[in-house]
Amino acid sequence: MKKIIITISTLIILLLGILFILNPTGIYELTDKTAKYIPLQEIPEGSISLKAKDCGVCHVEIYQEWQTSLHAKAFIDPFFTAYLKKDKGDPTCSVCHTPLENQSPIILTSDSGHYDDLITTPNPNYDPELQKEGVTCAACHVKDGVILGPYRKKELNAPHPVAYDEKFLKKSLCKQCHEVPSKDFSLMKEGICSTGMESNTGIWSARGYICQDCHMPAIKRPLMAGYPEREGRKHLWPGAYSKSQLQKVFTFKAEKNDNTISITITNSGAGHKAPTGDTDRFIILDFFWIDQLGEKTELTSIEFKRQVIWQPIMFVLSDNRLSPGESTQLNVAYPETAGALYVNGTYHVMTERSLNRLRDKYELKNEWEVNRPFIEQQKIDIHSTTN
Repeated sequence: MKKIIITISTLIILLLGILFILNPTGIYELTDKTAKYIPLQEIPEGSISLKAKDCGVCHVEIYQEWQTSLHAKAFIDPFFTAYLKKDKGDPTCSVCHTPLENQSPIILTSDSGHYDDLITTPNPNYDPELQKEGVTCAACHVKDGVILGPYRKKELNAPHPVAYDEKFLKKSLCKQCHEVPSKDFSLMKEGICSTGMESNTGIWSARGYICQDCHMPAIKRPLMAGYPEREGRKHLWPGAYSKSQLQKVFTFKAEKNDNTISITITNSGAGHKAPTGDTDRFIILDFFWIDQLGEKTELTSIEFKRQVIWQPIMFVLSDNRLSPGESTQLNVAYPETAGALYVNGTYHVMTERSLNRLRDKYELKNEWEVNRPFIEQQKIDIHSTTN
């Protein structure tokens, strides 16, 4: 046992040396995606303020949709606030949950461009009320006194400066926050939040789909009262906290061959791995049999999860999550009693152990439900392949 420990320690030291040689200035450097707030933005002429509630004076429906979204709760989410305490105020979290410099009590700079050399100074333009809005309208739509959007300027007659920006028609808009690169010493090919990277391959990427196609449903309506209808998108961003969105992810196929049932599970509905995002998240699918008397028999289950080792070097220990279009198969013995095959699915925000740790050590309060059923007794038809 002692020899094994010495061998592992030696390998770790060698890996650290190799990583330093390959990148002597540090593995994690500041990028446009992390540890940099969107520079201070001024209120566009003709607008009341940068706050979403003031945008909502005219853009009523869009504002109401945003209010129901997790973007609006990005800063006040009890899980986020607890995690932020756990991570000692890591700015790589804040720059996505409150993207504008106007929302931050500090300004981040670095002479070397390194995460470890971040310099923090007080922000005289800090707006605490704007901070509470999380991913607010201005984070995506305001730049240099102009309100940006997916429409050509010649088509608009707005009371404030407007301009067309093609980023609203690309995945890059979402990947600014949903593709967080690894930091510190890491052997991870993908970052901690690798949703953007995961979306670059698979059936939906090959067909040209972008994040907005699934998470911002298309709608035809006026931008505000009195304006003509036009093609647009709802500002809802349904995702892992949406039961209806999760129900689109998996499809199931069952085949009976002699005395065995082969169950094929396919990620046919998500443009990224399922689950995606925070490494604490996992999905459990439970398969069971209900006979003609209503008796339930557990058959098998599968957990989709990415397991990450954090210290001393970050690396993925295991990852059985399905990429877009990918399938996996389970085999179970065919029950002796007549009946039918069913599946339940539960999305887990974190384990009970992690939840209790956040409660006990990091003041997690009023948390949302962490275990969320999204498939409830869904029947799976069984097709026979026996000759």
